[in-house]
Amino acid sequence: MAKPAPRELTVLSIQPLSPNMHRFILEGGSLADFPANQASAYVKLVFENPDPDSDRPLMRSITVVTSDPEQKTLTVDIALHNRDNPEKQGPAGLWAASAKPGSHVLLSGPGDCKLVDLTADWFLLAGDLTALPAIRANLQQMPKTAKGHVVLEVPTIADSDALLIEKQDFPEGIELHWIINPNPGQQSDLLQRTVASLNWLPGRPYIWAAGELKSVLQLRNHLNQQMSAPRPVRYISSYWQLGLDDEQHKLEKKRQLAE
Repeated sequence: MAKPAPRELTVLSIQPLSPNMHRFILEGGSLADFPANQASAYVKLVFENPDPDSDRPLMRSITVVTSDPEQKTLTVDIALHNRDNPEKQGPAGLWAASAKPGSHVLLSGPGDCKLVDLTADWFLLAGDLTALPAIRANLQQMPKTAKGHVVLEVPTIADSDALLIEKQDFPEGIELHWIINPNPGQQSDLLQRTVASLNWLPGRPYIWAAGELKSVLQLRNHLNQQMSAPRPVRYISSYWQLGLDDEQHKLEKKRQLAE
């Protein structure tokens, strides 16, 4: 079966949420059949491949914040890695840095929603700036009585604004832990060391973690060693890898997480 053609969308508005994350509201008639309630699902921005020898487009995954098929709008938050160094930015970052209302973009998806199991006794969510929109979506759908920890690695403390903009929707029993790393993708042990220092709550946890591949692998290995079998249900995935483009990361992710 042939894949559906990408949706042609236009930027309706752009809102800076923090120094390194901007919110984009996209619109287009092709969103009329886009499913509602897709917070935490991923979509892919589609770009022309600059390689003249390749006819495969470049695609970059981003997280859905809200989807409204009636209004034919889709809201996404995009992390702006290397915003001060365009030579190190990928196609999504370059597009996001230069986009303005009226700019066009192609988009495919959505993929599956990435939500926690709400029957768990408590929750551990961990990730970097790329995981922040999905972590926010999970916090918003938790019951007010939920307990646990959120560990977020961000380039600057001001980037916490991208999460706290909707903090009124979060359970009071979830404790936030911030890691400031101005060089995303470097010091890949920061997430693991912070999680290792947390107070482990009684009962059955649900663990949700995403971010840079090396960081996620170190965290996964720590959790595997700490937790006795059977391991609790969990979601652990990498969203990117320092030094690799999206296609290279996809191959490396498949190899590493299968081990």
